[in-house]
Order: sequence, then structure tokens, then C-alpha cells
Amino acid sequence: MSRSPTRQRVSLAFAELMPSIIRGMQLDFFIGRKVTQTQLLVLLAIRGRDCSCMGVLARGLHVSMPTATRIVDRLVDAGYVRRSTHPDDRRQVMVEVTPKGAAFISEFQSVLRRRWEDVLQALEPDELQSFLNIITKLRQRLKEAAN
Repeated sequence: MSRSPTRQRVSLAFAELMPSIIRGMQLDFFIGRKVTQTQLLVLLAIRGRDCSCMGVLARGLHVSMPTATRIVDRLVDAGYVRRSTHPDDRRQVMVEVTPKGAAFISEFQSVLRRRWEDVLQALEPDELQSFLNIITKLRQRLKEAAN
């Protein structure tokens, strides 16, 4: 007799699935590139805010300012982000994704999409529709929570 799904069981199943998804991507995406997974996460965090103050970025990532600075330094050196001073407060350093960084993110998303397409082969059309409905609802909820 199977147990009813709970939020804990579903979240655990998802957490156990993600390493397999990521492991498949590592071979396709990170090997041969000069960007670490941590740098990619920072790049995605910056893009998620369009333009971000370094202090806000460090707090949002739960890292120290020197750690955030080192990661951003590498992204600046690679041409993925640029720094500028805040127009109203020159003490605040702003970072934003460059066109090269946006292209890198787009390439990452393409690899991720192809990986998910492979994984989703196991689902029937009605299951795919249900999964899409769930993802859409979760994206909306996360978007509302971020605002």
C-alpha cells in the first residue's frame, strides 16, 4: 500500500532527482568552460535582479562581501558582468550582466532544457500537461514571493 504524498516526501524526491539532472549537465556544460557552478549561480542571481548592489547580492547569497567580491571579480575578468557605481551613492557598487553573460546564461538554459527533454521522455502526454501545470503554478508562487 503506497503512502499519500506529503510535501516532505515530494521535496525529498525532487532533491534526490536534482543531482542526477545536474550530473548529466556537468559533462555537457562545465567541462571546457572557465566558469564554476558557484560563478554560474552568482551570474543567475545578478540577472534575476537585473542590476544588483554588491551588498544585497552578498546577503542574498549568504556569503561575505569579500567572497562575493572575489566571485564577481572573476566574472568581470571573463566579461560576464560589469561593475558600476550607484548613481545616487558612489559608495555602492552595482553589478549587472553583460551581453556576453546573457549569452552564457542562454546557453546554460539550452543545455538544461535538452537535459530535461531527455528526462521527460518517461512521461505520457497527460503527465507532461500535469507537470507543466505544476511548474507554472510554482513559478508564479515564487515570483509573487520575490516581490
